[in-house]
Amino acid sequence: MAQPSPPNALFISEILLAISYQLEDDKKALARLARCCRAFSAPALTVLWSSVQSFSPFIPLLPPSVKFLWDHCQFDEVTLDEFPCPPEEEWRVFDSYARRVRRLYSGWHFHQIVARIRSEITLFPLLRSLTLQLVEPLDIQVRLFSDSLRSLKISGPAYVHCNDDRVQMAIAHVSRDAPLVEYLHVEDFTYSVAQSSLPPLHFAHLRAVRISAFFDYSLLQSFCHILSQAPVTQLKLELPALPNKEWSISSPVFPALESLQIYGNPLSAEQFVSHLASKSVQELSIHHTKGPASAADYCQLLSCVADKYSNTLQTLSLTLSQSPTTNHLHDLSQAVLDAFYALAPSFKRLGTLHLSLPHNRYVHLAPELTFESPTWPFLKLLDFQAT
Repeated sequence: MAQPSPPNALFISEILLAISYQLEDDKKALARLARCCRAFSAPALTVLWSSVQSFSPFIPLLPPSVKFLWDHCQFDEVTLDEFPCPPEEEWRVFDSYARRVRRLYSGWHFHQIVARIRSEITLFPLLRSLTLQLVEPLDIQVRLFSDSLRSLKISGPAYVHCNDDRVQMAIAHVSRDAPLVEYLHVEDFTYSVAQSSLPPLHFAHLRAVRISAFFDYSLLQSFCHILSQAPVTQLKLELPALPNKEWSISSPVFPALESLQIYGNPLSAEQFVSHLASKSVQELSIHHTKGPASAADYCQLLSCVADKYSNTLQTLSLTLSQSPTTNHLHDLSQAVLDAFYALAPSFKRLGTLHLSLPHNRYVHLAPELTFESPTWPFLKLLDFQAT
């Protein structure tokens, strides 16, 4: 008896791809599907290799001479300087899989070595999202970032001190090789780092930036300086808890900013807000996560926000922590509320207000803090939490 022919629908590549995406989280099933027949092979492999958690699956696909370096740990500078790049035909298998990758999580030193060996070619030409651990400074000739890249997370070295500006230089590589990047997350774990002399870099499409790090003000200022002219509309950052450190950037930063989320103490937040170039921040969220603070610090911060963004701010969120303070917690909470009441008429467009304050029975909301009050003409949502 003749074998039944497969349904006509299985000859449509879009349907095969849709079936494969239903198995996106089941790698074993995708691998079996890729081996079951030629029709399913290409779509299953496309999904199977679209998101890769490390560079290690590509090591067996490398040309024999490059894999030899890995097998024998020959990564010294002399060997790499004299190592000839294998001809293109030896990269055929590697390339057939690398072209499928859209998201890559890479913390491998060997990834950067392979990129150095093949310096004239981008290893993952259609990559959209990259998470990269910078184990060493990047060579200026290495093309680690594809021009198709849209999202990038860079993690700096997990050292107490770092004697180079590798993260800043990596961002410079991004501006050169990935001009369409839209989202940048910088994460560093160094106490101190060499200062960078880079000027503000050109990022025509960068809209969202997150800076989460464990570093000092000088490194933060370096990042802000090189990103200062980018058209960033959303910024999320962690400020170092150095309340007596002055912000020393000579010119304002982030002229297109609309949404700002800060984790840090109020005095540091006030210094940062005062140096913003944007005139139209609409959403502001400040989380006091660590470090001491006083009622005067919060009043100074709120006054700065009102002076700069009273005509544009639509959403304001303020979270006070249980951190050490020169005031009693209930006095601090009441002082912040009183500062809000005094500044309320200034916020002409405020529609959403979130307050999370240390609270006890001595702290009271003023009766005018209601939706119907003319004090808050645009207020639509009030969220008050006592912690």
